[in-house]
Amino acid sequence: MSANVRILRPQDQTRFARLGDWLVDLASNRLLRGERELRPTPKAMAVLRQLMLAAGAPLTRAELLDTVWRDAYPTDDVLTHAITELRRAIEEDPKAPRHIETIPKVGYRLLTPVEWLEQLPGPPGQAADVPAAVTESRPEPPMRRPTALWVVIALLLLTAVLAPTIGNRGSIATGPGTRNRLLEQVTLPVRPVTAENDSETFPSISPDGTLVAYMTRYVDDDAPRIYLRGLSGSPPIRLSRTNGGEETYPVWSPDGSQIAFLRLSGDECRIVVIASLGGRERDVAACEPRNIDYFDWTRDGRALIVSRRRAEENAPPAGEEAKSLHLIVLDDGKITPLKYATNSHLPDIQPRMSPDGKYIAFRRGAVPYSDLHLVAAEGGNVRQLTRLRSRMRGYDWMPDSRHLLVSSDHEGVQKLYLLHIESGELLGLGVAGASYPAISRGRSLAVFQQDSADINLQSFRFDAAPDASGEGIASSTRGEAWPAFAPNDDRLVFVSDRGGDSQLWLFEPGARTSYQLTHHKTADLTAPNWAPDGRRVLYVARSNGHSRLYSVEVDSGQTRAESEESDNVRFGIYSADGQSIYYISDRGGAWNIWQRSLDRNTTQRLSDATAYNLSDRVGDGKIYFSSMSRNGIYAIDPATGTEELISSAVEYWNSNAWRVDPTGLYYVAAGSDMKSMLYFEPWSGGPAKLLRIFDGVMPDAGFTLDKDATRVVMPVVARDDTDVMLLDLALLGHEETAR
Repeated sequence: MSANVRILRPQDQTRFARLGDWLVDLASNRLLRGERELRPTPKAMAVLRQLMLAAGAPLTRAELLDTVWRDAYPTDDVLTHAITELRRAIEEDPKAPRHIETIPKVGYRLLTPVEWLEQLPGPPGQAADVPAAVTESRPEPPMRRPTALWVVIALLLLTAVLAPTIGNRGSIATGPGTRNRLLEQVTLPVRPVTAENDSETFPSISPDGTLVAYMTRYVDDDAPRIYLRGLSGSPPIRLSRTNGGEETYPVWSPDGSQIAFLRLSGDECRIVVIASLGGRERDVAACEPRNIDYFDWTRDGRALIVSRRRAEENAPPAGEEAKSLHLIVLDDGKITPLKYATNSHLPDIQPRMSPDGKYIAFRRGAVPYSDLHLVAAEGGNVRQLTRLRSRMRGYDWMPDSRHLLVSSDHEGVQKLYLLHIESGELLGLGVAGASYPAISRGRSLAVFQQDSADINLQSFRFDAAPDASGEGIASSTRGEAWPAFAPNDDRLVFVSDRGGDSQLWLFEPGARTSYQLTHHKTADLTAPNWAPDGRRVLYVARSNGHSRLYSVEVDSGQTRAESEESDNVRFGIYSADGQSIYYISDRGGAWNIWQRSLDRNTTQRLSDATAYNLSDRVGDGKIYFSSMSRNGIYAIDPATGTEELISSAVEYWNSNAWRVDPTGLYYVAAGSDMKSMLYFEPWSGGPAKLLRIFDGVMPDAGFTLDKDATRVVMPVVARDDTDVMLLDLALLGHEETAR
């Protein structure tokens, strides 16, 4: 034990403790183990505190509810949710807990002894890690009049010296030349709105802050439906009584009288508008099927802002340009493109109009390399707001029309941030796993989606029935994705967070365990691909707003960078002879295919075509790729640069869900009842053959075939308990800024 740590008695005001191999900072809602830091919700930490103070004695559910939710009228679900959150955080196997025991018909107790500390331990001779106000060292920004919100934040930071309401200072993960800065984190009150054993997603809060619309599928539903629920705990009410198709992505009109949502059925998608109290539906327009076609209302409620391909006299042919912003007039359904500075290489999606109706924010770029941009409501020039190049899972305007609440993973984990649209400054809100925030226009409240799903790998044989169950591979209680068989099928590499963060892991058939290959810090790893000799694995690591290509030697675990410092890389493969690397980079301004010779260490661009994913496993010397702006699979000859359309089966939504080999094209398509289907399209011609039907697969997280194409390994959702959460924004003082 460090000499600067003194063991204390468990006093109620004590802040620090050791719980097994975890260090607990109660006041800042932090759990620490090595370099790993978790921030559970304040209520979950309050439950943990009570269990720690009980010193191993059981606490009844009533005692915990009365103490932690003293000023509320909670249901038992909120406590169950808190215990589940704690177990996911600190238990190695939440299904076999070692720390928190459930006592049937009684409550819970803590099995692990608690060691109370005066301060967190640090290396000998160093001060302990105690959060405090930090003096910033950064270039002096231009003088400007501070907004009321940032005055409030400054007061909060000053208060941090006296009371620990502010978390640790983090460093912004940004790309070169960015102007975004991350300020100290603020911890805001959070509580669950839903806590059923179902998945509730895409929440949208009413303008008056009393109701939440969301998507779920309850027991008697034929498909996912839109439900309404009051924040006071009222039971859910189904919005529409129309059957057939899947309903998703509800959005309230500015006056709260209507809700627009998407209805998807096979190859058809429609935008539907209905009164918020239910009633007759109005079919507004077609939308893009098989994915979420994001939209928003205009400030006057007379039109919707959508993302579409342009159909103008001087526009490129349909299918060859990126999407841009359009208006759909509700009265006549007329669709008109917004006249503004578009980017022919990158799509503009997920528009959100500011509450004052002056601006439209939108996301430019394909997942997971997006940034937020801003344009005036009438069009014109575009201003880039962020340079994070991150996976942005939703955002919304604050009522003052000067800040955005953003879900981003630029620090390695999906979290909420407050973005100042003028200065580009980011305020971390310390809410991990949060996505798709929606803010009430009239109250200091927001809702968001608390992601909680276990994704495991399963193997499906092609000689079994198309709908036969799969067999688990390298399963854990964490998430697995991006599987890739070695050339001889003797090993399988995949991405997993079972060690606490995203790393490459290796599984050998017949072995009982997997072992970790890489050891990156706060990086998101994707797209592993094997070298032809099976000795190295190529992959993409995304961190600090920058994505770079790496390789790891499987036997030694030694890694090295394979792309230039200036490259942002989306996907990479070894050539069939192992002498080159082909990868997709935006170093030329667009996402093009580049070739790097390993022996000469030279790099050249192969084509001006924009690409999303690529492969060369056919053996004919060509590179096969899917595009960001065109449907289909294309082949390019590296020697001549000639390209041709090979198949029209792949579109934007499944542009990562395909593989090729010498016999043909394998791709995932959308089926009925939310199922996915794997098809085989032979190079010799003839109709596509259905190989497998899947339920709950994640094809966008990659899949792999064995070398003889007898089976496929897919990421499958084993459990999804995603909930809708309520976030109290009162500490940010946004009502002051709205005046």
